[in-house]
Amino acid sequence: MNFKIEFTKRAIKELKHLPIQTQKQILEETLILETEPFQSKNKIKRIKGFKFPCYRLRIDTSNDSYRLFYGIEKETIFILRIISKKDADKIITHLRKSEFPPDI
Repeated sequence: MNFKIEFTKRAIKELKHLPIQTQKQILEETLILETEPFQSKNKIKRIKGFKFPCYRLRIDTSNDSYRLFYGIEKETIFILRIISKKDADKIITHLRKSEFPPDI
């Protein structure tokens, strides 16, 4: 089953603020989600306490570690946020309050 990937405006903005090489690596990992949204138990974790199925993808780069948060509805994967590991706990609280599926 192939999924359609949709980025929220906020995720696009966060992606644009990252170095080009990091952007490429994140986009490569995101493309894998189209065919395998639960690709690796080492990299993907379901986040509990959400009204919708929410997952975190860990992306390690040479400079930093990032977290890509996404939700799934039917055949669409919504990329909600792309943030540094150090900010992940703060963002989870905000994501729990957000509406899903998001307005793109």
